[in-house]
Amino acid sequence: MFANTPSLGQWCVHLRTAYTKIQKGMTTNYNLSQDRIERLEEIGFQWGVDYDEAFKKRYHELLAFKEEFVHCNVPRSYACNPSLGQWCVHLITAYRRMQKGMETNYNLSQGRIERLEEIGFQ
Repeated sequence: MFANTPSLGQWCVHLRTAYTKIQKGMTTNYNLSQDRIERLEEIGFQWGVDYDEAFKKRYHELLAFKEEFVHCNVPRSYACNPSLGQWCVHLITAYRRMQKGMETNYNLSQGRIERLEEIGFQ
């Protein structure tokens, strides 16, 4: 349902970032009042993300893509699953930054790199 709404994902990222800053006593430019926090929690919003589960989900989507197309070159704007295309772009960007010795906000461990390379992701 929400696969075609990448802005929803970005909004959630902004919420989680603001919430983390608030929890650390830092200021944020994002308008996240206690009332909004409580309202989000009432509908089950998760402040923490299980990145292992998120990686597994996308990895399996990538495997399904490969099974259909015989390669892992997901287009940035893959109509059937736009968030998969964006995920691949983030992986590539993070990997390139790591190769240059730069920091990345993306959790891309050596184990994940190896799993991706094993299936032909470049």
